[in-house]
Amino acid sequence: MINDQSAVLITGATSGLGRNSAFLLGASGRTVVVHGRRVEAVHEVVEEIRSNGGNALPFVADLSDLREVDSALADFPDISLHGIMANAGIICRRTETYGLSAQGFDMTFAVNVLGHQLIFLRLAERILKGGRIVVTTSEVHDPKSRLARFSRVPEPKWAGVKNLAYADHAPAEFGLTNGFLRYSTSKLLNIFQARVLQEEFRNIDVFAFNPGFMVDTSIARELPRILRPVVRIMGKAVSPFFESVRLSTDMANNVRDLFENEKWNHKGFAYVDGGVIGTPSEDALREDWAQELWAGTLELIEKSLGS
Repeated sequence: MINDQSAVLITGATSGLGRNSAFLLGASGRTVVVHGRRVEAVHEVVEEIRSNGGNALPFVADLSDLREVDSALADFPDISLHGIMANAGIICRRTETYGLSAQGFDMTFAVNVLGHQLIFLRLAERILKGGRIVVTTSEVHDPKSRLARFSRVPEPKWAGVKNLAYADHAPAEFGLTNGFLRYSTSKLLNIFQARVLQEEFRNIDVFAFNPGFMVDTSIARELPRILRPVVRIMGKAVSPFFESVRLSTDMANNVRDLFENEKWNHKGFAYVDGGVIGTPSEDALREDWAQELWAGTLELIEKSLGS
């Protein structure tokens, strides 16, 4: 049974899919904990939800800094949770664009994987029975994705936790200097996280959610500047005709459905492609890699926090 009084935390809620999902959940009466790394952007979303009659709370933290996330979680609102949407993520094509994380990790791995892992560890036990966790992944995790390969996003490559965490020092054979490879691999890792989460917390349904290529978001920010508006305009025009090309406004409706519709009760773990249950790649179902990631991220977090 869904508890209407509990809240949902959405990471990366200040733009794109996260923002649209926050507005829809807020409009449906759900308390939304709005996460972002910039105070002004977070409060803008919070105030808009409140101005439309909803209830929202701010949660400000840079997911690339584990100590900052840990400190923010120590002050997390004293409320029960219906769920978490682990949605924040970056594509860092060039290491020099963002540098390394505060703890010296590859920035893509730090934001897309480690920061969320710490949130899961601290908050999962606060999610009420029958709650939901939605982890935003991508079809780029699948070697069979023609759209990903056409877009020159390489197939993900499992290289072991330490090589992925310290990508700049990984053996050249793994090719981790390619930022798009680090991104596609992080989306594979997100599915591993979702699977093990459900094994660890049996009372929670966990969904690895593939929203497709959302052309109305900042997904194209690593393209040459001159091409970005072209991609967005053409993408919106062709989205009705290509199943994988989608709009964040449409996908936000699917996110709301995952949290609010009782048809998703007792699914355990599921890979959800848009609005339907799909099948992830064969690699995404590897239990050995999933468990290795879980154990490895715990070790990195403990080392980073000195615990």
